[in-house]
Amino acid sequence: MATLNRILVLNTLIKHETLTLTDIGKEENLGMIPNKQHLQFILEELGESGYIQKLNGAMVSTYTITDKGIAEGERLKEV
Repeated sequence: MATLNRILVLNTLIKHETLTLTDIGKEENLGMIPNKQHLQFILEELGESGYIQKLNGAMVSTYTITDKGIAEGERLKEV
């Protein structure tokens, strides 16, 4: 079973580019049903690192991957 972590969330956003909080947490996107508080913590951490951005003005919390996040995902694949 998959473990919720930064890499899993980052790769999910790389694959889909932009997702709402609800869509990120779906089993078909993460391969698991995450703990909502843990997912929110990881999203905040990725945002603070500049790997993802929360879109302003969206009615529902929506996140998108940044160029920095794509580069980090590629770097992590090599490790």
